[in-house]
Formats: sequence, structure tokens, C-alpha cells
Amino acid sequence: MIGTNNMKALTVSAALLLATAGTTAGFQLMAPTQQQHQSFAVTAAKDSVSTLVGGAQPAGATTKTMLSAASTVSEDEDRVLDTEAIAKYAGAVVAQMTLFAGLFTGLDALVGATGIRVPFAVNFFLFFVLALKSRMFNPMSNERPKKDTKEVVDAVQRKMPEWTPPGLVFPIVWILIIGPLRAASSALLVTSAAAGTAASAAYASPAILALMLHLSIGDTWNTINNVERRYGTSVVGVACVWVSAAFAAFQYGQVDALAGKLLSIPLIWLTIASSLIVRTWQINPTPSTGEKESLLPTKPASQEGSITKFTWFEGKKDE
Repeated sequence: MIGTNNMKALTVSAALLLATAGTTAGFQLMAPTQQQHQSFAVTAAKDSVSTLVGGAQPAGATTKTMLSAASTVSEDEDRVLDTEAIAKYAGAVVAQMTLFAGLFTGLDALVGATGIRVPFAVNFFLFFVLALKSRMFNPMSNERPKKDTKEVVDAVQRKMPEWTPPGLVFPIVWILIIGPLRAASSALLVTSAAAGTAASAAYASPAILALMLHLSIGDTWNTINNVERRYGTSVVGVACVWVSAAFAAFQYGQVDALAGKLLSIPLIWLTIASSLIVRTWQINPTPSTGEKESLLPTKPASQEGSITKFTWFEGKKDE
């Protein structure tokens, strides 16, 4: 039999072991893991940056940002090619070109039937409006970004390169330089064609339609970059924009040398803009992986349908 002193010693030892185990388990439950420490640090840093940049936010805005961030992380997992988006991008360009072709064919028919000589100033105004408002013919959402944030919606703001021009520069360039150059070169082309033997195809000529193709691609790219914020796909899109602009300038030059030279000047700005888009893609990696976004549009494998919408028929993209 075990003595009284031995029993007391065993009891005290068992009590000490149980107390030690309980204390250790309690600290393990209460103490955050290394991953939780990192999560807390990242959250605190984000809150600090948000406070410094924008001040206190309403509860609704904070909730929206948190949901947006959570959605972004989940969407970055198991992503697949968004073939529906690709088809809709191509369909938007085709639809816009069809409308442009119909408009210009109708103008040619009207001018041919009436024998009216459209003045240079009228043609200039027509193409100036089209240069700035061509998105009216695009079935997708082509909202322009805000001047100060370069964003369409209030969400996690993209990082911009340090050498990004001030927001006011963009509308000035488009309204006072790009638009007038496109309008002048197109009016020159149409007026000279109407005065010659090709009057029946003054508006719906291959050269004019080449510029309309450039505008159609540009409007679709605007949806990709500013509305859907697919920065990888935007790089491919802006390359198509640049190539289509160069092709249009070449086509203009084949008809009228001066018109071709005027239309080639915007390529300088498009080159700068393309560099800006590429750099923006590089400094805005996917939050969860830290890698650059895919050059092709993707979506979560579990997601049904695409965020890409024909707003004429399906409404705006869900935010």
C-alpha cells in the first residue's frame, strides 16, 4: 500500500501537472497566431492609410470596402478564362461598327440624292462630336473615370504611377487636341472626296471606317479599364487601340497626305497613355497572390456568368 506521505506527494504533483496543462492551453487559445498577428498588422496599416488619405468613413462605406476586399480575395482563387467577356468585347466592337457603317452609308445616300455640298465646318463639327461621344454607339458601359481619382466607382482605388499627369490634363488633351485633329483630318478627307469622283463613298469610305474602328475599340477598352478595372486585359486592349489608331492614320495618308499627318499626331499621346496603362498593371498586383493580373479576362470558377454586360439589354455591371 502507498503511504500517506507518498499519496500527498502524488496528489500535489498531479495538481501541478493539471494546472500547468490548463494554463498552457488557455494561453494557446487566447494568444494570436503569427498569421493572426500579420492580419492584425495589415488591417491596422490599411485603417491608418485610409484615415490619412480620406479621413473617417461612414459605416456603410467601410462595410462596402470590406466586402469588396473580401470579394477580391475570393475571386482571385481558382480563376478561369472569361470567354463570355471576350465574346462580348468583340460583339460590342461589331455592333458599334455596324451602327457607324449604317450612319455613314445613309449620309452618303442623302448627299448623293440631294446633291448637297456639305461645308467643311459642318463636317468638322460632325466628326468632332463623334470623336468625343462615339461611346453613344457602344452597347457597353463607357463611363469616364473621375478627374481626381481616375476611378468610375468608389472602391479600392488603384495605384497610379508617380509620373501620371494631373486629372485635368486628360480632358484638355482630348477636347483641345485629339478631338480637333480627328475632326479636321476627317473633314478634310470627306470634303476632298466629295469634290472628286468618289462622292458616293465620301463618308462610308474605308479610311473613315478605319477611324471608326479605332473609336469602337477605344470605347470597349474604356469599359475594360475604367468600369471593370481589369488591368491585365487593359494592357492588351490599349495595344489594340494603338495599332488601330496607326492603321487609321495610314489609311488617311493613302487618300490625303495632310489628313494622314494630322491623324498621326495623336499617336504621341496614345504612346504615353499606353506606357501609363502598362505601368499601372505592374504596380497593381492581385491582392491575395501579389502577382500581376492575367492579360486575359478571368473570373472565379464558381461564378456564373460574367461581370461584362451589354448595358443596353442587361443593365449595368453589378458592383
